Amino acid sequence: MTTHEAPHSSPPAGRTSRGDRAPRRAETRAVVWWAAGLLLALLHLRAVGSAVVAPEALDHGLLRDVPVETLTTGVAAFAAVGSALAAWMRWGRSAARGPRVVVAVGTVVVLLCAVLLVDATVLAGLGYLPAILVMSLFNAEVRASLDHYVAPDFLLQTAVLCGAVLLAVAAVRSARRSRWACERCGRRHDGADPAWTTPDAAARWGKIAALVAAAIPAFYGLTRIAWALGIPLGFSRESVESMREVDLLGPIGLGTFALLGAVLTLGLYQRWGDVFPRWILGLAGTQVPVGLAVVPATVVAVAVLPAGISMIVLGLSEGLLGLDAETWGAAGPAFLWPVWSLALGAAAYAYWLRRRGPCPACGRG
Repeated sequence: MTTHEAPHSSPPAGRTSRGDRAPRRAETRAVVWWAAGLLLALLHLRAVGSAVVAPEALDHGLLRDVPVETLTTGVAAFAAVGSALAAWMRWGRSAARGPRVVVAVGTVVVLLCAVLLVDATVLAGLGYLPAILVMSLFNAEVRASLDHYVAPDFLLQTAVLCGAVLLAVAAVRSARRSRWACERCGRRHDGADPAWTTPDAAARWGKIAALVAAAIPAFYGLTRIAWALGIPLGFSRESVESMREVDLLGPIGLGTFALLGAVLTLGLYQRWGDVFPRWILGLAGTQVPVGLAVVPATVVAVAVLPAGISMIVLGLSEGLLGLDAETWGAAGPAFLWPVWSLALGAAAYAYWLRRRGPCPACGRG
């Protein structure tokens, strides 16, 4: 099989590309991660069965009201399905449509379960972290809040999101193999790549996605900064003053993180996102590593989706999603978080399509 093969040709029987012969490291990591999760879930299930204690790590997300034993059993089943799917993606050889459909449906179900188990804990942790790291240098009470990042709920939700990402990556690589495309870059070996994946096309729709992905956190961040300054933007003055007396770090940290993220998101389509600008000493004029832009954007996109869904459900259940002048700022922006997640993921993918260059596995590009 060569790169000069005529378009739309089928692969010769028994032949594979260099990308297909490469070790399936992503799939292997997914198998190990989900198998370890299954083992921990079974150990935890045994502990719950012998001494019924409410596990703090599971007392979050949309399923927090489910009985402890039921939820723990469900998590074990969730991990078992995830590990089985990852194993099939790693070692499965069947090219039949039936097994592939079953795996695809199973993967979607597992990813949906991951969303149900996660709330805004991880996203809030990411939002608070910059301010906490700075202020912890001068304040012992703030330093104590770093314990949040080793708390059971934060660790579990982070593990669930990491497992979801690993499984999604394994699923994408498996799907690429099934349509005779390079596992690493996604380019088809017959040259029949979709027109929307070309650099020029990705630049066009990626710009739109980046603008949407920047506007939503900017809107959210402005409300939080306004509250920190005592301005009742979308919130009653009494509520703002009460919040400022109790927790000023929250709105400052989340607002600053959101505004900084909005600015950085614009780099996914602007030149300074491809080449370091002149004012960055030592790096001016050099190319920005693709991963330096794609990885953080992907992390935020993954954390935002379950956070937004949980905030919407919580807001609806507690009547916090009103649109009047004194309530819309509290949880109203969360309605846009799922859109933010999808737009940011699309913008990051478009950036990668523009800058991926020749593939080291298959040589195309």
